Amino acid sequence: MEIDYISGPKTNKIFGMSKYQMEIHKRLDIKLNIIEYDSMMTNLEKRYNSHHSTGYNGPHLKKAADINSEGDSKIKNFLVNTSKNIFQNIDRYRYKLIVEKNIKKDNIKHLTSQELAYLLNSIKMNKTVVTCYDLIPWAYEKNHSKIWKNNMSGLKEADIIMTISDFSRDEIIKYLHYPEDRIHIVSAAVDHDLYQKRRDKTILSKLNLPLDYKYILYVGSETPRQNLKFLLKAFNKLKKKLPNVKLLKIGEPQSYGARRQFLNSINDMGLQNDVIFIGYVLEEELPKWYNASDLLVYPCLYAGFGLPPLEAMACGTPVITSNTSSLPEVVDDAGIMVDPYNVNSMSLNMYEILTNQGLQTDLMGKGIKRAKSFNWDKSARETQEVYDSL
Repeated sequence: MEIDYISGPKTNKIFGMSKYQMEIHKRLDIKLNIIEYDSMMTNLEKRYNSHHSTGYNGPHLKKAADINSEGDSKIKNFLVNTSKNIFQNIDRYRYKLIVEKNIKKDNIKHLTSQELAYLLNSIKMNKTVVTCYDLIPWAYEKNHSKIWKNNMSGLKEADIIMTISDFSRDEIIKYLHYPEDRIHIVSAAVDHDLYQKRRDKTILSKLNLPLDYKYILYVGSETPRQNLKFLLKAFNKLKKKLPNVKLLKIGEPQSYGARRQFLNSINDMGLQNDVIFIGYVLEEELPKWYNASDLLVYPCLYAGFGLPPLEAMACGTPVITSNTSSLPEVVDDAGIMVDPYNVNSMSLNMYEILTNQGLQTDLMGKGIKRAKSFNWDKSARETQEVYDSL
């Protein structure tokens, strides 16, 4: 069996969607005809984010006060957004030509993201499956632009849609009216050989951080739906009762202007020396950060799945997350779920976990047990079944 693997822009970084596809397909004995491209849009975003990155440690945050002088004006925002739209449209047209040239008639066509579904509107393909992780731009951000209208209509053309949670399946049915019997849930999971309980704070020495502090970890982007200003407010309240605590932030901004807004909030609350930016972390190093942290907080407002809570639980790290979207499916009763708009509740639960050894031990045990129910081998078998059905 050979799959035309229509995977979009090239990337050498592993997170989210790329992690999901990598973990599944390294477990399948299938030949992939990989069809990808160098994205002008991605290169533009890399340049912007590298220009506005903070580096490794707290002192860089003191520069956040200078960000306002960079001129975050309406004119600048308009020019950036216009440029993004132009490059995105060029990328989409270029990729359409690449896909047309490289697909093979008898192969199954696997489009690995909902953002590639537009291709099904203009390229005649048979035996098609699209992985739709979520409908965040359409359902949550209310982005009903021409680009997303094309993605939504393209999704309707797929023979099968694979998604990663009951929540995302229900959203696909709600917004697309897509037949439920053609939606297959293939859950995200965790590599239990890599993500396991090895509680050790040694890696904190990389940043010369004191080992006698408590550390709260957040893993993810800085886009508005991740609710990071809420996290900062709760963290700020916590510090008034528990001064020796710091917030570690792993991940890139992944959204224009998001880093600037996050830094401004940090400055407004006087947390310049208490929020540590770690940036992108290699996959083999990420479990060390989970194991070095006393608590993972994931206050996301809308998620198709939520890998960080699952990976944290596999490492025995207690989890607090939102009681919204797919997150209760992932965490169940193995973590603490809170209203992502209730700062007092979040702060109180953070304090309780960090000061109550019995609660920590209970959540560690429940989290490890819960994480074991998510397995990449099972996800690979279910993917194979989808391919076989086509």
